Amino acid sequence: MIPTLRDRRGVALLTALAVLVVVSGIAALMFARTLGEIRHSADDTGIIQSLLLARGASNLGGAVLQGPGRDALDAIVATTSSTAARWSYGTGTGDAPGPVSVANALSRGNGSVAALFQSQLDALLCGATVPTLDGGEALALRVYVTDSACGVALPGGVELAAGRFVSGLPRDGSGSANDQTYGLPFVIVAEGSVGPYTRNVVTNGEYRFTVGRASFAQYALFTNVHRTGGGWDASDVWFTDATLFDGPVHTNQYFRFYRQPWFGDLVTSAGCASPGATGCASGAGSNGAEFYGEGFQSVAEMPDPLRYDNAYGVHAPSFVDVDWNATFVPLPGNSQDQQQAANDAGLAFGGDLISLRLTATDADMNPLPTTGTVPDATYQFIEACRPVRRSNTDYHLCEQYRYRGDQALEMRSIHYVASSGNVSSWYPPTDWAPTGVTFNGVIHTNGSIDRLTGPTRTGFGPDSAGPALAGFAQITVAAEGDIRITGDLQYERPPCTGAPTRDGDSVVRATCDDLDAENILGIYSQGGDVRIGHNNSEQAIRGYRGSRNAPAELTLHAVMMSSTGIVGVDNYDSGGSRGSVNLLGGIIEYYYGAFGTFNPNTGQMSSGYSRAFTWDRRTGDGLSPPYFPTIGDDGVKSVRAFAYAQREQVE
Repeated sequence: MIPTLRDRRGVALLTALAVLVVVSGIAALMFARTLGEIRHSADDTGIIQSLLLARGASNLGGAVLQGPGRDALDAIVATTSSTAARWSYGTGTGDAPGPVSVANALSRGNGSVAALFQSQLDALLCGATVPTLDGGEALALRVYVTDSACGVALPGGVELAAGRFVSGLPRDGSGSANDQTYGLPFVIVAEGSVGPYTRNVVTNGEYRFTVGRASFAQYALFTNVHRTGGGWDASDVWFTDATLFDGPVHTNQYFRFYRQPWFGDLVTSAGCASPGATGCASGAGSNGAEFYGEGFQSVAEMPDPLRYDNAYGVHAPSFVDVDWNATFVPLPGNSQDQQQAANDAGLAFGGDLISLRLTATDADMNPLPTTGTVPDATYQFIEACRPVRRSNTDYHLCEQYRYRGDQALEMRSIHYVASSGNVSSWYPPTDWAPTGVTFNGVIHTNGSIDRLTGPTRTGFGPDSAGPALAGFAQITVAAEGDIRITGDLQYERPPCTGAPTRDGDSVVRATCDDLDAENILGIYSQGGDVRIGHNNSEQAIRGYRGSRNAPAELTLHAVMMSSTGIVGVDNYDSGGSRGSVNLLGGIIEYYYGAFGTFNPNTGQMSSGYSRAFTWDRRTGDGLSPPYFPTIGDDGVKSVRAFAYAQREQVE
């Protein structure tokens, strides 16, 4: 039977309906699958977003340790670090502190560094919010240096080791500026949330911090007030064409420049118009400098390049680097560290010293020769003379000390010298006897030192005087009162020779080819001045008739410092010219001390001394006289956060 047209249409309709049913099923299946994929994609997106937030929070934890965490740790170190022991944290007499003692100091107990640091970290992080996050997004951050942070224990399976010593040198008399690095383990738990999705990232690492103090010995020149004094007769100090400083120069005030002084290292000024002993008494914000004929110029007013042309010449100081907005650096308020060191293992005197003589000697206790074959020094010799009164007669008592490279201090019998100049020994001289002290290099007196000198010259000029310090000697001479220098003080091994000099438009630096030399001298007055004897009377003082004046063309190898006064020359404006003070070291002073006067028409010296200064580059590398004053208390000089492991989704 042949199908009719109606039959064919019915079959087509049924076929279409069947296809439609199949297509509809496929479409429904595809829609369901699409909905599932959408939901799964949304899950993946939420997971990824929350994980990225967690990782970002972990990075934020590292930034906290590097930034505000460092500031918090710095305050903790200032109160917990030992300033008298060999090690900032821990104990021991070897090349490193004992691990258990370090762990106890850094990580164990409520007073440990970690416990104090955890409290500060919690104050920074617990409950803190990040206002830039969109709605529905959140993060939480905990930094652990103890077993609990923000009241939450460490995640299961995560452990925190104890703190440890990493590297550094002991503070054994070679200078209290020795840096020491310690490691404090940390765990960062960072959580990111996007709606219902949350992911955690746990990071283990070690927070290494270096503890130390910068020594004032690092400066070629430091002044608190850059004037010659605080009275009505004080004068401004100008750096001129004759100014050649090849080391760091700082003032808490501001500088004055005439023509083209030269500076071979960093120059900094705090910009305080009226510095006090511990801070800026008034006139803060005077950041800039004064230029001759131009007046004071603020940093914003200074041209680039820095140059002023006027009727007085071209005023364009030469800098390697300069900072007109430096931090105020207070001078120390006392010499307790030096006095304590002298009492512990140095030489401590209770009053004025008539004289203090330092000499590098051979095995027979003779000063080293200045010509011919010169042997290495065998001993460092120290002689201190002080006034005494016996039977209504003034005498002076001289005590003599010596030591070799092992620092074992020996003392010789006491000599009394009559006021007439005749020697009369109350006790016959004896052999050198050990004192039982390993000398730490500090000599301190509660009074003044009227004469500080090295060996006497045997001819004309400093080349005829032997060295004052043996190649192995490191000494700090400290006094509460004045210290007067009356002779050459030279190193057996000077690290540098010569001084910076101009050669046309350039400056030739000193030759520094023995920077491994160890000998170094510090001269420090807390309550007086450090003065170079000039044009003083020669009267006998308590039976001692040694000169109170330094010779011409004086050579000084030392870092010299006065916390409240000056480093300068006695009667600098009278008595004729004495040539140059050839200094290898640095000067740190409250006021700028005058050395001499010159004829403005000829440029020649009229009285006192001219300056030929060379910075001891070793001090820029951390070498310092023993227990020389440092800038502030112990603090954190640098930090580094090392992450060595990271895990995701740890509950």
